[in-house]
Amino acid sequence: MNSLFNKIIAVLIVSTSALLANVDPEMEGMEVVSRDDGTFLIGSPTYYFDRKLGSGGIFSESELWTPRKLRYRLLFNRMSVLPSWNPIEAPSVWMKTGNELGDLIYQDFITDVGDRPTNRTPILEVGVRTPMFHGLWATFRLFQDDHYCFYSGDHYRNKVVDDNFAFFGENWPMFSSAYGGLGYTNDFINASLLAGMEYIWFFTESSRWIPVRYKPRVEARADVGDFSATLVFENAEFQNVKKKETGERKEVNGSVVYNCGENCKRGMLQLSAGLAFRFVNDDGVVYTGLDNDRVLWPFLEMRFKPMDQLKFDVMFGVNDRDWLVQDSVEYQLPVLEKMNVTFGAKNISGTRLNPIADTHEYFDGDTISLVASGRMNLLQGYVRFEDSLTNFLGFGLRGSFWAEHGAETFDVEKFVDDGLYTFRHGDVARINSWIKGVTGEFWLKLWYKEMFNFTALTGFERIDGKEKRFEVNPSEFFVSFNADWLIKKTFRISHSLRYRSDAEWNLRSREPYVVKGDWYWDATFEQRFPKWGLSLAGTIVQALGDEVIETPNGDYSRVRFFCTAKKAF
Repeated sequence: MNSLFNKIIAVLIVSTSALLANVDPEMEGMEVVSRDDGTFLIGSPTYYFDRKLGSGGIFSESELWTPRKLRYRLLFNRMSVLPSWNPIEAPSVWMKTGNELGDLIYQDFITDVGDRPTNRTPILEVGVRTPMFHGLWATFRLFQDDHYCFYSGDHYRNKVVDDNFAFFGENWPMFSSAYGGLGYTNDFINASLLAGMEYIWFFTESSRWIPVRYKPRVEARADVGDFSATLVFENAEFQNVKKKETGERKEVNGSVVYNCGENCKRGMLQLSAGLAFRFVNDDGVVYTGLDNDRVLWPFLEMRFKPMDQLKFDVMFGVNDRDWLVQDSVEYQLPVLEKMNVTFGAKNISGTRLNPIADTHEYFDGDTISLVASGRMNLLQGYVRFEDSLTNFLGFGLRGSFWAEHGAETFDVEKFVDDGLYTFRHGDVARINSWIKGVTGEFWLKLWYKEMFNFTALTGFERIDGKEKRFEVNPSEFFVSFNADWLIKKTFRISHSLRYRSDAEWNLRSREPYVVKGDWYWDATFEQRFPKWGLSLAGTIVQALGDEVIETPNGDYSRVRFFCTAKKAF
């Protein structure tokens, strides 16, 4: 304890010269790598456990469907940004590359094969979005992230696919994606049509990595006034060369939404509504299943705001097999000139966290049910206090209490060892008793105009319940120090130093899998050249901490460096 205390004091001294920092992520959707305000355990770019402290419940945020995630990717039963097909907004051309530190390329020439260090793997991204011509524009992007791939790729994943399973290189990256397309933008409409091909691995409830090749994937989007629509076609090819299995899924998915516009938002009652849908047609050996090969998910959002300080929010969705409600109330009480106290409560109830996900997984002749009977209930109350003491100093705190009944878990029937990995049989189930938690957070902010911004943040959480049935026992506390510098409006330094306590996986292996707490340091250095519309940035992430596997059947989280060059038109 004294050792940890001395470390914290030392870090405080260092960080006063050094906020939430804008450290660049490797790829869109990998911001969780640099998050410090909760439990974030990364198994690969396509799978992670992301749970912000104070969010309530024991589930990962990626498992919960919300209307905000309509254009996220559905990877098995989780909503993920990666691989992102969001067109870059600004006309530009860019390139990004990087590597896990330790791969000394010159050793390929000066050492024998047996004496070379373990290969470390790169990321790669190139792309362009053209300037508009009468509203028309074009885009192209090739991107892949090889990190978190070498250990499992060389020992397991390369044995189930028949080629390198990527556009570039031989590392069997967790995803490799390429697309191109056209778009049209004016004051009333923003539309795009993208088509491409993709290699991806997703992580299932059985703890297997499943390879999927989308050949092709086509995505169309249109935002017209207050209406938004998305339509996706995916021809997904499955394979397992080791078992001589192949299969194909043709899927159409998307959504149609009416969004509350500017005139609507000025009213006391604000309404939005939409329909999300999936239709699948499977042939051969496909490792997941969807009841009736379809899901239609109509939903309604409503905000009632009788006064500026008080608001009620509710989202309700229902179809022939599931329902989900998320509602909240929040009241902001102004105190003195710059002080605010916010009181809030929220509820999440439903039969499934993600009603549009598949309902079954197929594994070694067994059918794993991804739908638990009954329903879950999450109740939470919180209070947040913020104050700007001066024009350059502020602080805040947040406390909450939550209780969850019927939390989703997994009833393990047996484990199966397959050389390197351990898989599991069973079904998704519920914890039909109350789990309770209490959280607290405190932050201190210091800033000077646009030049400097510093945040010190700490938080804790205590959970009581049947912890052996939790998929993950979250970290109990964290501390972080984050800073941004902007020198002469052209040179940016962003960095984050943080500590998270231990976390523990309970149901993915025979014995609990403990992820030890550690310190991490991330930093971005960016030089901008406004005259030429050019920016050059370099980022180092996961420094200081030990190289560990954070997710059972995952891969090593290693320190890595990447750089980005971007030219705006």
